[in-house]
Amino acid sequence: PDLGEADDQPASTNGPAEALRPPSGTDAVGLSYRLVLEGLEGAAGTPVETLFRQNSVLLADRSKRANAATLDRRARADAELLREALRSEGFYDAAVTPTVAADNAGSVVTLAAQPGRRYAFSAVDLPGLDAAGEDAAALRTSFAVKPGDPVVAQNVIDAGVALRVALGRLGFALAEIGEQEIVVDHQSATAQLVLPVRTGSYQRFGRLRVSGDPPLG
Repeated sequence: PDLGEADDQPASTNGPAEALRPPSGTDAVGLSYRLVLEGLEGAAGTPVETLFRQNSVLLADRSKRANAATLDRRARADAELLREALRSEGFYDAAVTPTVAADNAGSVVTLAAQPGRRYAFSAVDLPGLDAAGEDAAALRTSFAVKPGDPVVAQNVIDAGVALRVALGRLGFALAEIGEQEIVVDHQSATAQLVLPVRTGSYQRFGRLRVSGDPPLG
């Protein structure tokens, strides 16, 4: 799900353009570089860094020497990538500033992250689930996201899949899960999740019939 859909106050991602100005005299020269990540201590214990490294342009192309303009583009793209990785793990106030500097070994690209607060769900509502009657409690348990949990996109996706499987297993073969709505409150660092469910009628197997000739033994 796009957990940022209701977010009308996006955090600033990149630092000023001057911060990415390459070292003097390097514009026409192929540059070797290394990447440094800073500030991710606040996101320790989350897969943010793993998500970033799996998709980083700077890391994927690190064997290719780059001119200043190319390095600038890679740094800005990866700054946005790191910010989105942080947001996907509930850090909605995250900001990432890219800088490029030179040392004796070449260029150093630094992505300085400020994760900010990690948002949590203040409410998780599954309207329509009560129509399942005595099975409603078991179905609610199958949807593992609950109030107090961090706002993690993948957890919401996984919970929706688990709920759909549980509905079918308990006999609600025609059940439908609607469009989720997530409302983010930046002042309280919380979010509210609403996921409507139409269980439909309880389905039972009728008489089983087997047709066809038996296999030859």
